[in-house]
Amino acid sequence: MKQWTGIEIKRARLELEDASSTILGCMIFEFSRLDCALGLMLVWANDGADLEGLSKAVAGHTFHKKLLLLSEFALTKYKANQETMSAYADWLAEAHAVRGERNCLIHGRWGTDPMRNQVVNVVGLPTGEQVERRYTITQLKEVLVRMQRLQEQLSTLRTRWPV
Repeated sequence: MKQWTGIEIKRARLELEDASSTILGCMIFEFSRLDCALGLMLVWANDGADLEGLSKAVAGHTFHKKLLLLSEFALTKYKANQETMSAYADWLAEAHAVRGERNCLIHGRWGTDPMRNQVVNVVGLPTGEQVERRYTITQLKEVLVRMQRLQEQLSTLRTRWPV
């Protein structure tokens, strides 16, 4: 195992913080775009027949609640179309998974492990139960790509099978 100097550890820590904070910042932008696109899709349900009412209702919804509403809308409109329901189910499952990942990333606290070249996310207070998740920079980038892919897939769903 390599013997690290204090300067090398500090440099590695700063590099990890810089790289991870850039990716996390991109995730915030990407997730907010996804949240907005989902909200717009919902308020324009049935060709905007209840645009005003849905706009007021959906404005206060969390991302989770928007996903539940999308599921309801899709089921109501496409329950007889297996291909469409399968496409929505797949998208919703991935969206829920990414939502869970995003919640941990945003609500946890961050640190680094420069000797392992990892950033560390810990959810929970130090005085109670905690869950630690470790990421390489590549793994954080993969979460960002998943968010971007969801945005593209939502656009496809909206175009092919609007709710």
